[in-house]
Amino acid sequence: MIRKRRVAYLGKRARRTIASTAAFYVFFCQNLAWSVCADGTTFPAGGFIGGQPPAVNWTPNIFSGAGGSIFVPDNSVFEHNDPAQPLTGGGHNWVFDQGTTACKVTDIGAVGETPTAWAIPPAGCLFLPVIKSGRTVSLDDVPNQGEAITPTCDPELLSKPGAPNPANTKLNHLGCAISHGVATTAQSATTFLFVAGIKGGLFAVPLVNVTNPVIGGEAGKIVFSPTSHYSDIPAGQKLTNTTVSPDGMFVIATSSRRQRFIYACLNPLGDPGDPSRPIDPNFSVPPASQVKCMQVGNNNLAADLTTVFGPDNQPYFGGQRAVNSFNGEPGGSSATAWPQCIFNSFGFADPVPTTLMGKLAAVFDAHSANRCANAVSNLTFSQAQITQPQAIIRHGPYMYAARMGGTVVQFKTTVDPVSGLSQYSHRTYVIGLAPVRDAVTTGLGVADDLQSLLVFTDPSGVGAALQEVVTKLPLCEDM
Repeated sequence: MIRKRRVAYLGKRARRTIASTAAFYVFFCQNLAWSVCADGTTFPAGGFIGGQPPAVNWTPNIFSGAGGSIFVPDNSVFEHNDPAQPLTGGGHNWVFDQGTTACKVTDIGAVGETPTAWAIPPAGCLFLPVIKSGRTVSLDDVPNQGEAITPTCDPELLSKPGAPNPANTKLNHLGCAISHGVATTAQSATTFLFVAGIKGGLFAVPLVNVTNPVIGGEAGKIVFSPTSHYSDIPAGQKLTNTTVSPDGMFVIATSSRRQRFIYACLNPLGDPGDPSRPIDPNFSVPPASQVKCMQVGNNNLAADLTTVFGPDNQPYFGGQRAVNSFNGEPGGSSATAWPQCIFNSFGFADPVPTTLMGKLAAVFDAHSANRCANAVSNLTFSQAQITQPQAIIRHGPYMYAARMGGTVVQFKTTVDPVSGLSQYSHRTYVIGLAPVRDAVTTGLGVADDLQSLLVFTDPSGVGAALQEVVTKLPLCEDM
């Protein structure tokens, strides 16, 4: 802690030197360590090796150029609610497959056991609207990389009149506003899937549990109509990648089609108010068409291949040829740091808003765009040699980034309590996943039900049908 306090007040050059040395030390030491993984196995020195146990090919020849997967918690126990089928582990995995579309995959395996494979269901997958001139003309757009958030509610954490509770987080406040104070869990609360279609734009897709599950029918959460369109983003932007901040305050959409813009929407599920005050009893999630969105800056990449909010609530943009963030060391209190860069130099009318949310709302209402300017190369990701990543994801306090050559690097991300700057430790998680020259890692995912990290690799390099290799690895989050 003493060292961190000193670092926070050093000059920029000195701080970078110390950060570089510290990152190398952590990287070196942790790759020498042996540690326990979720399944009881040990993390090997230097990381796992593709093609060698325990790395296994999960569900081969099913997917085509998959953009990764996400685990959506739900109230299911058995697949298809049938005790004669495998366990679901309290949720389902949704895969962004470019050969079909985004689908809640079906668990395959022995009776009452953990699944041993997945299958793409014959129906019920997600197709996005194609929108032209503000009208839906068809339903055949396919999302690329998306993300979900499940705002839950613990009523015990809520603030009461005249008695603020500092333990009440923004996400809990949002979850309780949505449920009107009724306790919810990740299995019971509505999940909101944020996805973008290249022909239609940005959407929020509510996922809710089947009301009356029957044996042989759908298990867990399904798409709940209507899909909501964020129409404040101009049409024709060819959006492909979407991410939502862990606190639910922002959703961001970018394009892999050599477009450098960063579109952000403020409070995509509505503004639940100040967590230090009681919830609004009349709150409801607004239609996405009423949410304010605008371009906030540029990713500064030749092609933005993947976009993600980290555990630090900072946005990261990966592609050709690096990982960029707002400031090389994101976070902190500078005018160029996220999210205050959004209102940097904005001329507020009297009275000037005194809260962060008030300032953000004023700028979004005015659509005063591009105040965050250009993202720049993130120092730690650069030190970890994350070049041209196709996929970066977050899971709890961790991030996973796939770099060229079939290597995945794991980052633990925290926020310094004094400086507010993001802090990282990292290690090589797996190597050798792309032995074929043209092979490329197309996506990543964490399957909580399997306690596994999944790495999607296309050996053809061009998204050839049914060629995706999905490597399943033990989940080791012990740094």
